[in-house]
Amino acid sequence: VQRFGDVRRLVEQTLDPLVAAYFKNIGQTRTLFELIHDRSAIQEVASQGMKEKFAHYNLELEEVLIGTPTSAPGDTQIETILTQLRSRQIAKEQVETYGRQQEAAVKERELREAEARAQQQAHITASELSITVQSNEGKAAYQRALQQAEQIRALAEAEAEKAARIGISQAIAIEEQVRAYGGPQFQVTQQVMTRFAEAIEQAKVDVVPRIVIGGNGGEAGEAGQSNLMQGLLAMLLSERMGVAGGTEQTQRPEVEAMRAEIYRKLRAPVEPTTAEDVTSNRAM
Repeated sequence: VQRFGDVRRLVEQTLDPLVAAYFKNIGQTRTLFELIHDRSAIQEVASQGMKEKFAHYNLELEEVLIGTPTSAPGDTQIETILTQLRSRQIAKEQVETYGRQQEAAVKERELREAEARAQQQAHITASELSITVQSNEGKAAYQRALQQAEQIRALAEAEAEKAARIGISQAIAIEEQVRAYGGPQFQVTQQVMTRFAEAIEQAKVDVVPRIVIGGNGGEAGEAGQSNLMQGLLAMLLSERMGVAGGTEQTQRPEVEAMRAEIYRKLRAPVEPTTAEDVTSNRAM
């Protein structure tokens, strides 16, 4: 103040040119967008630089503040630039917002998928258990079918063996009867005459006429007629059948084996082992 006389001259002659020159230098290295966008950084740098210059004049600088640029009346360039800057800032914020919204949409989709999988997990587990149960049931049914098939096969084989043994036993009995009668012709004659007599008895048919005219009368004549008819029928049946007593049919090996086994079982209990057994068998 002593150098310049008053504060006004100090401001007009020294401080204003100093500040104007400093910011002109900064303005030459930066664009208007950078000046507006980096205003805070410029204020800090300016505060440090201006404090040193103000100290030469024994002045203490507290803070440097940069206001919004203004243009002269009628000039809209600065306003246009500021509008563009605001639009750019808005667009930048929108991009950031859209990016965050996109991330939120992705996260939401992942959340929905996780919820859907969690809901379907119960159905998946139930389906897997159902498949396992059905598989086990199928295996059990298959084993039961095998057991039933084995049972049916065993029963069928037992029934077949039973029928075969019965048939062979009947055949053996018939053979023994034929052997007892002395041949197949005599057995057939006896069976036919027996059936014929039973049929006549049941039908109550008169075989011999009630009135007999002949040389021999009485019971002797009736007996002669009956014997004559039996003889004729036996001779006729024997001639018609023409059965040979000595013919034998060949049998399959398994039938012969079963026949031999049956014979062995039939003969085993009656085979004599001592003289007393022989005597008892002869007595019987």
